[in-house]
Amino acid sequence: MQHLSNAKKKKKKSTAKRKVVEASSKSSSKFSPFQTKLGAIAYDSGYRQLFRLLGYPGCEKEAEELVTILAPERDEDGKRILSSLLDVSCGPGIVTKSIVESKRFAKVVALDYFESMCERARETLERDCDNCNYEVLQGDVSALQFADATFEKVSSTAGMHCWPSPVKGMKEIKRVVKPSDKNDRNDWSVLFSTVVLPNRGDKTKETYSWETNKPFLDREAVLDIVRESGFDEYEVVREDRAYILVKARYFR
Repeated sequence: MQHLSNAKKKKKKSTAKRKVVEASSKSSSKFSPFQTKLGAIAYDSGYRQLFRLLGYPGCEKEAEELVTILAPERDEDGKRILSSLLDVSCGPGIVTKSIVESKRFAKVVALDYFESMCERARETLERDCDNCNYEVLQGDVSALQFADATFEKVSSTAGMHCWPSPVKGMKEIKRVVKPSDKNDRNDWSVLFSTVVLPNRGDKTKETYSWETNKPFLDREAVLDIVRESGFDEYEVVREDRAYILVKARYFR
C-alpha cells in the first residue's frame, strides 16, 4: 500500500507527468469510431474481448473482482450492506451487466461519454437485467453531473486511457465518491483498470508522449495520476502484460 507522502517524495516526477497528461487534451476532439452506433456494436461484439490479449482476465471475471473489492461490507449481524456504484466509461455495458446482475449494489449508475455506447448499454441491461436497479447516463468524466459525495463506490474498467485528461477525471471521481473509513482496511471507494505499455523498451517519461487512447508508459505513470488527484491511499491489485488494476481511497 502506498500513501500520499510518496507523492511528496516524488514531486519532480509528478510535475513532469502533469505536463504529459495536460498535453493529452489536444487529442480530445479527434473522431472515434465508437461514437457511432456501428462502432458501439463492434466494441460489444468482439473488440472488448480482444483486451484478453493485453492481460485482461475477461469481462465476467473483471466484474467478479470488482464486486469482491468494492462490495464486501456487512453489518454486525452479517447482513450485506448495499452501496451505490457509479460505473464510469461503461461502454456498451459488457462489464456493467455482470455488476448489475450480482445485485450487490443498491443502485448502479452507468456512464459513458458517447451516447452510442449508452444506447447499447441500455439495450443490454434491459434485455439481461430484470428487476435490477440501474440507470444509464451520458456524461463527461472530466465534468461529472453529480453533487459531491453522491456515491459510495466508483469503478472504471478499461477506461482511463480513453480520457482526454486522466487527472481531471480522477479528481472528479474523488469529488463524487464518499470518503472511506480509515479504520477499515477493506473499505476502498475506487477501483479502475487501464492499459500500460507491455514492454516500454528504452522509452522514458521524457521521450514518451502520451495522448488519448494510447497506453500509459508504465505503472508509475498511472500511479502518478492517482497521487496528483488527491487520493490518500492506493494499491495495485493486479498486473498482467498491459493490464493494471488499481484501487484507491481518500479520508475526510
